[in-house]
This record gives sequence, C-alpha cells and structure tokens, in this order.
Amino acid sequence: MPADWLSAFEGRTVVVVASGPSLTQEDCETVRASGLPVFVTNTMFQRFPSADVLVAHDSKWWKVYRAEVAATFKGRQFHCNAPHTGDRKASAALLQYRSFGNSGTAAISLAVLAGAKKVVLLGCDCQRTNGATHSHGDHPPELSNARSIDKWPRKFEKVADYARRKGCVVVNASRSTLLECFPRVSLKSALEQAC
Repeated sequence: MPADWLSAFEGRTVVVVASGPSLTQEDCETVRASGLPVFVTNTMFQRFPSADVLVAHDSKWWKVYRAEVAATFKGRQFHCNAPHTGDRKASAALLQYRSFGNSGTAAISLAVLAGAKKVVLLGCDCQRTNGATHSHGDHPPELSNARSIDKWPRKFEKVADYARRKGCVVVNASRSTLLECFPRVSLKSALEQAC
C-alpha cells in the first residue's frame, strides 16, 4: 500500500524532468504552466524548486547538494539507497521500489510505484547532445559527468518493461534522445493528452 504522499499521483500523468542537454528553458516553462505533477532528477531542482519530488540516485550528489536542497527545495526528496522522505511510513512503503540504476530510471520507477497512469519524459537524452552532458552545465569536479552514459539505454529498457507490466504508459518528449524504448512525442501533444 503506497504511503499517502505517493498516492497523490495515482491515476495521473507525471512529468519526469531530467537534465539532458537538449532541455530548454521554454520546455521547463511549458511543464510548469501545465500544472501536472513534476518529478525532477538531481540538479534540476534548481530550475524546479516547487517540483513535487526530487529523485537523486548518487550518494556523492547528495553530499554536494544536500544543504542547498534543504534550503531551497519545497517538494519531497528521494534518495534511492536511503530515501530522504522525512517520513518513516513512506520509507516502509518503498520496500518494493527498484531504482534500475540511475536517477532518470529511478524517477520513472517511483512514478510507476505511485500508480501514475502516464509518465512524460523530458531531458532524457542519454547522450552528449551537441557535445554537452547536462542542460545545467557540468557538475562540480567531485562528481561524475555522465561517466557511465553508455550503460544508460539498457537501464531505461528495463524500466520501460517494468512500466509496461504495471500498466503505465511512458512517452519521451525529449528534444533529442538516444532512447528507443519509449514512443517519441512532442511535449505539447504529451501535455494535451495528460490524465
């Protein structure tokens, strides 16, 4: 049984915003204006301080950004290995949760666990678009800048299969992406067809 905060997403469309380099400020504004629930990954919390959930898979990332997140982020915080939910009931409900290996897949998996009917991906490039790694620029030197990017498509294939088995539709509205495991759609049409 999902915790109360997770059940708020049941039957809804959730937008997962990752930090792929094709992501634009216009995309972010469009998502904000939609009023849909938003899960952000990693440093995207800086562009979406009012997002519903921040999902970050990397413990080193949390060491660098924990204080800034605590001071500026208004939504739920979720660490895949030790959930920073601030809620023991939610942590217990997440025992069935699987991250699938990176923050993007983790955000999809959490939305599926929460009962989302549809997930719209944005900024899930899984490639160096125009030579860049992230839309927000490189991480500080103590963090990796997509060192394992070549392994990400396989991780997304696994979470795509998981979402299908759970009855959740996942579409990719990223402007540029290497992923082939989700149907490609424009952001406008994905938001117009939201649940």
